[in-house]
Amino acid sequence: MKKLYIHNALFRILVPPFYGILIYLLILLINNNVDQINEIFTGQEVYVCIGLTYIVSETLRLLIILLDRFYSVTIDSQRIWIQFLLGLAVSVIVVSISISAYFEYILNFSITQTQLIIFNIIYAVSSLIYNLLFVSNDFLHRQNLDKIKQEEMLTETIEAELLKFKNEVNPELFYDALETLITLVHKNAEEAEDYIDRLSLVYRYILGHRKIELSSVSDEVNAAQNIIHLLNFKFNQCITFKTDLPPQSGNMPMVPGVLASLIETVIRNSIINKFKPMQIELSLETDDGYFILQHKLNDKLIISENRSQIFKQMQNAYGYYSEKPVVHVKAYDMNYIKIPILEIMEDQEAI
Repeated sequence: MKKLYIHNALFRILVPPFYGILIYLLILLINNNVDQINEIFTGQEVYVCIGLTYIVSETLRLLIILLDRFYSVTIDSQRIWIQFLLGLAVSVIVVSISISAYFEYILNFSITQTQLIIFNIIYAVSSLIYNLLFVSNDFLHRQNLDKIKQEEMLTETIEAELLKFKNEVNPELFYDALETLITLVHKNAEEAEDYIDRLSLVYRYILGHRKIELSSVSDEVNAAQNIIHLLNFKFNQCITFKTDLPPQSGNMPMVPGVLASLIETVIRNSIINKFKPMQIELSLETDDGYFILQHKLNDKLIISENRSQIFKQMQNAYGYYSEKPVVHVKAYDMNYIKIPILEIMEDQEAI
C-alpha cells in the first residue's frame, strides 16, 4: 500500500499547496476577479483553498484505506463505483461544512448558495481526479507486481533446473561402469583399481560441485577426461579428447558438469567402433565469445530423448548467467556445440 503515491508523505505535503493555488486561481476566473491575482500570496482566501485541499485529500485517502479493509486486494468495478460515489459525497460534505464554518466564524457572514455550489463543484471534480489517479496508479502498481512475481517464478524455475543439472547423476553411466568393473575385476586387478579411482573422481566431482555456483574450465576438462576414460572401456578405446585452449583459459568460469554431460551425450548418440573412432575437440573462439566442442557426425539411427533434455537443461543453465545461447550447429559432416564464455562481474554475477 505504501508504494502508492497517495500514501507517500512528500506527495501528501507538497501537492495540496500547488493544487490549492490552482483552485484559488480557478475561483478568481469564475468570479471574473482576476485583478486579485497579485494578492495570491497575501490573500487569506488562497490559504483557505490550500487548507481545504489538505482536508479533502486526507479525507479521500482515509476513505480509500477504509475501503481497502472491506474489499479484496483486487479493485473491481463495484469497488471503483462505490469509491467514486462515496468520494463525491464525502468531498461535498467536508467542503460544505468547512467553507460554511470559515464564512460563519472567520468572516462573520453566511456563504451564498452560489459560492457554496462553486466550491462543491470544484472539489467534487477534484475528488473524481484524485480517485481516477489512485485507480490508475493502483492498476500500474499491480501490473508491476505481477511482472515482478513472474520474473521471480521464472528465476526460481531456472535456478531449480540449474540445480538439477548440477546434481544429476546419469544412472546409465553408473551401470555401465559397474558392468565394466565386473569384467575388469576378473581380468586385471590393477586396471580395475584404476577404474574405481576414475569412477570415484567422476562422482566426487559431481557431488563436490552441487553447491558451487561456477566451476573452472580446467576442472571441467579433467571431469570430461575421466568420463571418457570410463566410457573408453565400453567403446574399445576408440574415443579421444583433444583440447586446443590457451593456458590462461584454465581459470575461466563454466557451469559445473556441462562439459562432461555434453561429451557423454555425444558419445552415447554416436556410432563408435574401430572403423569409426570418435575424436572430440574443445577450442576457444574469443572473438565470438564461445567455447567450441566439435566432432565428426556419426549419429545413431535412434537418438536418445535424453540428448534433447540435456541441451534444454544446458540452455536454461546458461540462460541464468548469460544472454548468449548455447548453439548447436551441424555443418557438412561435423557437429559443433558452442558454449558461451562467462565473464565474472565485480558483483560476482556472470554475463
